[in-house]
Amino acid sequence: MWATTSRPGPFPGVTLHLPYGSVPSVTGPNPNPITLVGLRRYSSPFCQPTTGIGCPPDGVPVFSSLFAMAPIANSVYNSLQAELNHRFGHGLEFLASYTWSKSIDNASSFENSVDPLDPERERSLSLFHAAQRFVLSEYWRIPAMPIRGWSRYLVNGWALAGIMTLQSGFPIRITSSSDLELMGSFDFEDPGEPNQIAPFHRLNPQSSGGYYFNPASFANGPLGVIGNAPRAVCCGPGIGELDLALHKDFALTEGKTLEFRTEFFNVFNRTEFLNPDGNISDGASFGTVSGERDPRLVQLALRLIF
Repeated sequence: MWATTSRPGPFPGVTLHLPYGSVPSVTGPNPNPITLVGLRRYSSPFCQPTTGIGCPPDGVPVFSSLFAMAPIANSVYNSLQAELNHRFGHGLEFLASYTWSKSIDNASSFENSVDPLDPERERSLSLFHAAQRFVLSEYWRIPAMPIRGWSRYLVNGWALAGIMTLQSGFPIRITSSSDLELMGSFDFEDPGEPNQIAPFHRLNPQSSGGYYFNPASFANGPLGVIGNAPRAVCCGPGIGELDLALHKDFALTEGKTLEFRTEFFNVFNRTEFLNPDGNISDGASFGTVSGERDPRLVQLALRLIF
């Protein structure tokens, strides 16, 4: 059972009803005001804690990082999509699809950081934007030849399939991880970007020492300021690839079939580069291509269907 007692409150005309035996107490106001020295809107000031340069003269510690998350990103996608499917005679079939599109946003993934002072300045082509993509696939069941004897099991029953892919390149992420803008995050990418001081020109990596664009087109911006370079520039190396598959079914019994498959990926062994390094903080690697898609691959397979 609770028993209550009435005591005068700390404010005139206000009475507190407390449990029996409770003693109220009030703390404050503080004799000296508390000041949060160094607090900024979004990030750290120019204080160097190891040397004291740029720090408050009274030695009061400053905030090293202020991290904020907000649902401010948005995206827009528009496209024209066309498809053609046609069946010819003798087991031949074609399927063609084409997409012409444009995707724009100011953050393409959860890890993308934006300019906290002006998030709309980060608006550019999405990192997964592909302006044009054309895919043509075919399947041809090769007609059987009028052959008698055991050789008909080897000559007949073959089928040929193929996929041809043509696609424009993805945008190149231009960034800086040096935290010169003093807005970096310990967990996600920095919002920093360099200054673009010259037009962007694509190069041939095979004749330019591995460079896909001229790194001299960009330079580090001043301390405490995000550069004027766009978040992404268009575009990296495209895709042009042909894959083929040749397979045959062997009827073993009424309910069992043995399938033999030969698959060729990147039939012409065409060199297809990945996007170049767009981080100016990587020094000599900035602007270079360090990877490529798979070369020609061939695989053989047997599958028993029962």
